[in-house]
Amino acid sequence: MTNDNSNDPQLSSSPCMANEADPGYHGFLSDAEIVAFLQSLLHAERAGTKVCLISRKQAPTNEHKNILQDILEDEQKSCDDLISSLKLMNTSADNIIGDFADKCLAIENFVDRLQFLNRGQAWVVRKIEENIARIAHPNVQAQLRVMLEAHRENIDKLDRFLAETF
Repeated sequence: MTNDNSNDPQLSSSPCMANEADPGYHGFLSDAEIVAFLQSLLHAERAGTKVCLISRKQAPTNEHKNILQDILEDEQKSCDDLISSLKLMNTSADNIIGDFADKCLAIENFVDRLQFLNRGQAWVVRKIEENIARIAHPNVQAQLRVMLEAHRENIDKLDRFLAETF
């Protein structure tokens, strides 16, 4: 509230209006930042899906095929969940597949490719951990927690598989 007398104190907005402030004021990501983050994760998950689909066809053993199938199913679920989260944010998903897929598929040595795939899974974990507490939307945050746990489990599973196999 202002008036013409410059000696009078200037009042700021009421604490009752704090919920109307930009989320960044409270340390949260803005809706635009959340959407950009979700889209970047979706690009990565689509890339992981592509890697698993193609690598599964090239897998040297049934054990390799099985672990890739497990990861593939989690990647596909993550894609579906991210698309749902984007809808909660009143936007739609784009159609981009991250360049991680081409980088990973260019690796001919299958063990090296799986290790690179696991580094991609770790990237997703790191990005979610960096951002999850700054997302004010509880349903989006809940979806990311499920995705985070699935990626941690896949990293452990693939690490164990590679240690036992090679």
